[in-house]
Amino acid sequence: MPKNPKEKETKLVKLSAIDEDILTLLLGRELYGLEILDQLNPDRPIPLSFGSLYPALNRLEKKGLLKWRWGDESEETGGARRKYYQVTGLGATALHAVQEYRALLAQRSGQTALGGV
Repeated sequence: MPKNPKEKETKLVKLSAIDEDILTLLLGRELYGLEILDQLNPDRPIPLSFGSLYPALNRLEKKGLLKWRWGDESEETGGARRKYYQVTGLGATALHAVQEYRALLAQRSGQTALGGV
C-alpha cells in the first residue's frame, strides 16, 4: 500500500532510445525481426544490427512492454517460423508517457517537437 494515497501505483519503466524506437515502430502493428530492422534503419543515424535488436526485444518482453507469437511455417520463408512482435498495453502507456515528457521539455524550451525555434 502506498504511503501517500496520491502516489502512483504503477511502476515507472525506463526506456532507452532503442526501446523507444522499437515501441514507436511497433505501435498498432505486428512485425518480425527483419521487418523491424528494415523499417528502423533507413533514417536511423546509427544503423541497428541484429546483435542490438534481439537483446532489446528480449528486454522489452521481460518488462512486459512487448509480446510475441510464432508465425506459421510456410514455403515462402523456406519453412522457418518467424517470431512476430507487438506492443502490449503497458508498452503503449510507457511510450506515451515518454513522448508526453519529450513534448513538455520541447515546449518549456520554446522549441517545436522537431527542434525548431
